[in-house]
Amino acid sequence: MKKLIPLFVIITIISCSHLKRKGSISGTVTNGGNPVSGAIVLAIGKDSLAAGESIDYTKLNGTLTGNDGSYKIQLVEPGTYFVVAIKDVNNNFTYEPEEDLIGWYGERDTLTGRVVIPKSIEVEAGKETKGVDIDTMYVAQPPVCCQ
Repeated sequence: MKKLIPLFVIITIISCSHLKRKGSISGTVTNGGNPVSGAIVLAIGKDSLAAGESIDYTKLNGTLTGNDGSYKIQLVEPGTYFVVAIKDVNNNFTYEPEEDLIGWYGERDTLTGRVVIPKSIEVEAGKETKGVDIDTMYVAQPPVCCQ
């Protein structure tokens, strides 16, 4: 039994030091001032998503928002990310721009103030990047085709 305790302590120390190499991202997702519950929030390496693109958050850095719209993405590798929230209306885990709401962490454009321009964030090892709030969700407009 005495040999098991030191082994457990060593494993715990190694596990904890590995966790310190990762960071986290937290914030709130709202739309029109109302919390968006059950939205998928992802930390991704690009500032766009294609129609029909899989949003399997189990294979990415992501989480779901709580009833109050809050979220925390844990165990994020240090680096640069864009944060996107998707309210998957029909729960099929596929981004469908004509139906699903989408919002990005970023800054409003200076011309109209209505469009959010995605802004990247930096995640540092062992630190929580707080206040990554998304305050507007959109249904993407279908492209206008030329005739």
